[in-house]
Amino acid sequence: MNHTISRVIARSAATKQSIFGRHCKMDCRVAALLAMTMMGSASPALADPVEDFYKGRTVNMIIGLGEGGGYDLSARLVAQHLAEFIPGKPTIVPRNMPGAGSIAAAEYVYNLAPRDGSTLALFQPTFVLEKITDKARKFEPEKFGWVGRVDQAVLVGLVWNKSPARTIDEIKKREIVLSANAAAGTSATIPWALNRLIGTKFKVVLGYASSANMGLALERGEADGIGSTSWDYLQTKQEWFDEKKIDILYTIALTRYREIPDVPTVLELTNVEKDRNVLKLMASTSSIGRAFLTTPGVPKERLDALRTAFDKMTKAESFVADATRRKLGVDPLGGAELQALMADVASQPDDVIEAMKAAVLPPGKE
Repeated sequence: MNHTISRVIARSAATKQSIFGRHCKMDCRVAALLAMTMMGSASPALADPVEDFYKGRTVNMIIGLGEGGGYDLSARLVAQHLAEFIPGKPTIVPRNMPGAGSIAAAEYVYNLAPRDGSTLALFQPTFVLEKITDKARKFEPEKFGWVGRVDQAVLVGLVWNKSPARTIDEIKKREIVLSANAAAGTSATIPWALNRLIGTKFKVVLGYASSANMGLALERGEADGIGSTSWDYLQTKQEWFDEKKIDILYTIALTRYREIPDVPTVLELTNVEKDRNVLKLMASTSSIGRAFLTTPGVPKERLDALRTAFDKMTKAESFVADATRRKLGVDPLGGAELQALMADVASQPDDVIEAMKAAVLPPGKE
């Protein structure tokens, strides 16, 4: 009898232990599942600090030129589309800051804007050469965070149909007046360089804030031509082509532009090798083009996110279609490639730099 009771007690204890064990395993599994669920629900906030930073934030886009020109149009196109591809989808607000060929804007972004990825900018690409020729400028082009290029800078020089001289050979014999924005911009520096290197007689009048203002100067008879304006801007003036109101003198580029294959580059206007090297350095800005950047010191993950967003935007059908509708070019280049280009430009030989510095000086400043 005692043995029978002992076996029953033992089986009962074993059964309880087995049941307890099963309950323990079930409880552990439930606890683990609950823990995983809680971790999963919390992971989005932890996994994407870039999205957390940009969500609900306003990003300022500084445009270093006046309103209405080709650069301004491209900047506003990007401002409208880029936020869709940035984690957190911030609001991007364009702000024009013209002055001194984008130098004022470049110094502001480099020295005063927050270094956190909340500022984007587009400058006239010659601001890079301006630093090479004037070391006192308060920025270093290669230290900006380069985000991406939306289009190359197809720049041309042109004359109005009422100009007293309408070819390069004629302009070597007779002075004509060109409208320009600032002494640091190509609308001034290219004509001044050509005057010194090949003997043209361009008279440059400064003070026009944008391509639109320079174009208006032609229509009002205030100027005979423009030393440098963007091809995209000219696409908004189709009547100038239709009514044969302009003659294009040259392109400021390393190679001829496919849309105007009969127009020479500035490099082709001279056979002197030293002078060609100077013009080649000046024309290299066409590769920089309409490039967007941010301040130095932006955290790497945010700069990477901006570059990725920019790349996705330039490939999006909606963006390309909108650019086409606005008659704006799309010829993108990545931020890393632009960063490398900046380093290359900043390391040009001293003799070429000195020759260029002399060529682009305003008249009487030799």
